[in-house]
Amino acid sequence: MSTGDRFAPRKTRTRRRAANRQTGKRAETKAATQRKILQAALRSFQRRGFDATTTKQIAHAAGIAEGTIFNYFRTKEEIALFFFEEEVEHAITAVRSNRRLLRARLDEKLFALLQYQFEYLAKHERFIWAALLEALRPGSPLAFSARALSMRARYLGFVEELIASSLPRGNRTPIQAWAAHAFWIYYMGALLYWLNDQSPGKQNTMAFVDRSLKAAVALFGPRA
Repeated sequence: MSTGDRFAPRKTRTRRRAANRQTGKRAETKAATQRKILQAALRSFQRRGFDATTTKQIAHAAGIAEGTIFNYFRTKEEIALFFFEEEVEHAITAVRSNRRLLRARLDEKLFALLQYQFEYLAKHERFIWAALLEALRPGSPLAFSARALSMRARYLGFVEELIASSLPRGNRTPIQAWAAHAFWIYYMGALLYWLNDQSPGKQNTMAFVDRSLKAAVALFGPRA
């Protein structure tokens, strides 16, 4: 209880608690509806393809009015970006909560980050392909909108964090300064490799990622 609540009249404290509960319920309802829309959209994207799917079809699959979707997402591209935001947050949280990685080498941390991302994406390969193609279009909101750029900055910031925590303190080399951006490009290439990989459990992709990360991180020196 805050100091202000402690000395406020009982009726005021009761109203505040009720208002806080209402705010919490609204947030829960909003999150649940967003999740419902996202799951319906993913099913539609996977079945019909990204381009062929409309917001009307997503609304029908989610069992809500089409107008309700626009209270949460203005376009189907925003729904797709919400999925990728969830993917990034899932991977970041998973890496941070893995105690084994605290003292691991940089290549092991980056390998784990990609592994968590691929695991999250695994059920939606057809949609991922379509989203990548859409992102290549000039001015695509999946690549150049404020929301997309914010998500990329969040991801790059975390990669920077992993790099900084794995290297000796001191002046950064030019390679280290650009490492996070280079890793983003690397991730895009690894994702394409993963999408094309027909080996059981995507074993070829993970072996490639393991070898290539070890080689790349060796550029940072033996302590990386």
